[in-house]
Amino acid sequence: MLTPIAPDVWGAEDDLFMPGGLHFPVRMTVVRLPDGGLWLHSPVPIDDALAAELDALGPVRHIVAPNVLHHLYFGDAARRYPEAITWGAPGLAAKRDDLTFARTLGEAQPPWGDAIDSVFVDGIPFCNETVFLHRASGTLLVTDLFFNIQRPANLRSRFFFWMMGLLRRPKQSPVLRLQTKDKAGAAAACRRILGWSFERAVPAHGPVIGADAHRVVSTALEGMIARGGLALAAG
Repeated sequence: MLTPIAPDVWGAEDDLFMPGGLHFPVRMTVVRLPDGGLWLHSPVPIDDALAAELDALGPVRHIVAPNVLHHLYFGDAARRYPEAITWGAPGLAAKRDDLTFARTLGEAQPPWGDAIDSVFVDGIPFCNETVFLHRASGTLLVTDLFFNIQRPANLRSRFFFWMMGLLRRPKQSPVLRLQTKDKAGAAAACRRILGWSFERAVPAHGPVIGADAHRVVSTALEGMIARGGLALAAG
């Protein structure tokens, strides 16, 4: 159930079925920190079999909800690993007052130090996403900043992603673009992300991007960067 992605990085995939028969592939990314503890990004359902695989890698020390949209299975993961520190995206605690977050992303220097870098994507309160970089392996972790939908599970999903312009290419959702309130701030965050050196990109929705990952991500973000530049010029 765990798939190796890079040294000390694994993925666990699941299927999310939305109303109307729409199917979204989803992924949890697992990073083993230098101290041997595990860092779970955007949890999927963790059954006993997956838990056994995680236990074989190390103790779960951190559980991260990277934006305000990815929280469906967070509570189950927190209950399974009560000793782990729970991290919520800014604004998620207010949205999910039934969940307990020990810390909020971005409020203070995290204990994982330089092992994982991060950029908060400003100006999109609909999402409030933090993007991460596992430095040692050069692995970029993205949640909903862009999708990489390659093989929809059914015809209805295929039609939906085609209509959204997301089929078979890493691209941002038009909903995310419409919900961007501060175009200059979002563009600046994207430029900081592209300032990183990374060898692969791991989206929460769709296959891992390996070949020419930096160029592919740059293409996926170029529209947001361009719109931010126009907004800055207009201001």
